[in-house]
Amino acid sequence: MPDEQIQTAEHGVIVAERNAALREAVARLPPGCQRLLTLLIADPPVPYTEISARLGIAIGSIGPNRRRCLDKLRRDPAIASLINAEATRGN
Repeated sequence: MPDEQIQTAEHGVIVAERNAALREAVARLPPGCQRLLTLLIADPPVPYTEISARLGIAIGSIGPNRRRCLDKLRRDPAIASLINAEATRGN
């Protein structure tokens, strides 16, 4: 039982660190990327037609813009270190 509690506590710390790193990395994105990604992960989902209207971009541009924004996010030092740590742990 104590081993399970330690693992649960460690997992909680890891999740908190990931969430903090993600929040910090998103805050460093350009405002347009922040708005786009926020709309794309909204619950309930926001239709592409509404995203297009709100952001003033063509529906066909949403996917490519999303990819560029996520690439920027992956290159953020905090996120890159998390990705490398995950790869090292094999998770």
